[in-house]
Amino acid sequence: MKTAIMSAAAIIAASLAVGCRTTGSDDLRAFSGVAINEVAAHDERDAGTTWVELYNASGNDVDLSGLKLFLYDAYFEGFVLHEFEGSVLAPGERMLLSTEDGGLKTGIASDSEFEIRLAKDKSGDCVDSFSNSGLSPQKQLPVAGSYQRLPDGTGPMTRTLVSTRGRENIIMGLDNTKHNAIWLWSTYMNEWTADDAALMKQMKALGYDHVLLNYAAFESKERTKTKKFIEAAADAGLMVHGWIQCFYSNGNWVSPVIDEENRYDQELFDDIIAKASAYIDEWGVQGIHLDYIRFGGTAPNHNPSPEVTAVGAVTEFCRQIREAMDARGEGIILSAALMAENNAAYYYGQDASQMGKYIHVLMPMIYRYQSGGVAYGESWCQSMAKNFAGATDAQVWAGLQTYDYVGTSVHGLDAGTIRSDCDNFIGTGVSGVVLFRYALGTFPDVNDLVLE
Repeated sequence: MKTAIMSAAAIIAASLAVGCRTTGSDDLRAFSGVAINEVAAHDERDAGTTWVELYNASGNDVDLSGLKLFLYDAYFEGFVLHEFEGSVLAPGERMLLSTEDGGLKTGIASDSEFEIRLAKDKSGDCVDSFSNSGLSPQKQLPVAGSYQRLPDGTGPMTRTLVSTRGRENIIMGLDNTKHNAIWLWSTYMNEWTADDAALMKQMKALGYDHVLLNYAAFESKERTKTKKFIEAAADAGLMVHGWIQCFYSNGNWVSPVIDEENRYDQELFDDIIAKASAYIDEWGVQGIHLDYIRFGGTAPNHNPSPEVTAVGAVTEFCRQIREAMDARGEGIILSAALMAENNAAYYYGQDASQMGKYIHVLMPMIYRYQSGGVAYGESWCQSMAKNFAGATDAQVWAGLQTYDYVGTSVHGLDAGTIRSDCDNFIGTGVSGVVLFRYALGTFPDVNDLVLE
């Protein structure tokens, strides 16, 4: 058995080394412009699917009759995944082939090397090919990840955290999404994905492009729910950020300063960064949201020396996780929830001017409604927003509530009130809003919300 496996490995290594010769011969010139545009290979997972997207980047109809899609891996040397007969691709048209509907005759696993070729036969000449060999140090794709051409249809293949199945290949980021987000508890994932993700699509249509998904979604044993959510979010064009509790665990604060040793808790830092990396590798989150990145009001008690301070601990962790995320080269967005208080540095160790050097988006929780029916005025909200926006060059998105209190009871707000609270931040220097939280209040349409 071992000898057979080694032989198969040698075969695939040899075939990948040779690759596919796109010679532009007369025999293949009629197919010019057709590309293997995106590949999602998840055969190594339970109930995993594989799909391949072809794209016609030319200005002419292309009849694919006579072509085949071949697979080369440790098990197959030129296995025919699909035969094209009578299939015509119009200019700019995409064709999806999947194991779900039998369009592909077998799946492909991303955790080992493979190559697919679009050709007439196995002679070596082909229209296009793709090999995942050496593409990324992270071999396995995240659950909703894919390999896709960037720019769409013409660029080189890139390993991406989320797919763009049936849509233009594009990497979502701060420069091409609306800066509106929702804090979401994992208990509502089923609700968001029910009925073909109708609620998720509704939130996207209302102008919310970012979802801060609670850490329980990624650490639960019910992995199927999270997988379904992440895949649906990718299809809907929503960016999912892993919402991590940093210095708080099991109902207790965890100090990032070891006072008696006059040092920062590097082990704690490493654990959080490892957790963030795992969210990215397995699930393909496109952002990491840092909550409880502070002390619980006790920061003045954790300044053992001029070199080791509470503010220094929070800032140093921000620096380290930014460095670790940047080193991945995947455009991970870092955001952090901040206490909306003028003395936050003193009590919580959160200095917005220092944190903003490393965090892409600061999210001060400018919550105007307090238990007992007390509410801060609009001027307080605006003043707080201006203070944060003026303290940093990072983006600032204002966190606000979707509820108020009737006495001590929580009461969800109507869409008009929430939208009015969002409008309150116009002209303050913040560039987005973050609503806390889903399942309380009626979310308004914020597509036309222009804050800066």
